[in-house]
Amino acid sequence: MSRRPTFSDFQVKEMKESVRTGEPVMMLAEKFAAKYNVSESSVRSKLYYIAKHTYKIAEWNGPKRRTRKPAKIQQIQYPDNILPSGRSLKRVTLEEDHIRIYF
Repeated sequence: MSRRPTFSDFQVKEMKESVRTGEPVMMLAEKFAAKYNVSESSVRSKLYYIAKHTYKIAEWNGPKRRTRKPAKIQQIQYPDNILPSGRSLKRVTLEEDHIRIYF
């Protein structure tokens, strides 16, 4: 059975202060997970609990969502028989773990 990580009083106080600024929980979870060296999901669940029981003192004026990091584009040599005959290729996107081909 997995054990939920517990946070110290200082960490919880720091989380409360950050939640009160109005910054989105997802962005705070990324920041605190890296800082405390724990999983992002455990920090996110703790932040949601704190946000539910804490009032906000300011409105957040920064970005509302995390920005997606663009995939690194690499030149790939495709075999000739990868595309069905008679179809034109519109776009190819290369992600970290797969390729998408749009017709």
